[in-house]
Amino acid sequence: MEPKEFLDELKTLFVTRLKFEPRRVADVGFETALPKGVEGSVGLDSLDFIELGIAIEERFGIVIDESQDLAEHFASFGTLCRFIAERVKTP
Repeated sequence: MEPKEFLDELKTLFVTRLKFEPRRVADVGFETALPKGVEGSVGLDSLDFIELGIAIEERFGIVIDESQDLAEHFASFGTLCRFIAERVKTP
């Protein structure tokens, strides 16, 4: 998958799993921050991150090791796309 495809898949997960309005994620880009409290972010809280992690595991067939500090990977759409891309099995 190309980075843009991962971004599109994440936007879909935000709408279907996190119940975001489609217009809320329509214009997000790789640089858009995820955590609540960061200017210009989509405003995810701790429960949103848990749900997003589960959705990513299910959608991409990867395992996220919750014992690791994942904050840097879940900082923005771009860092999350790279994190997923590194773990997705290529056919």
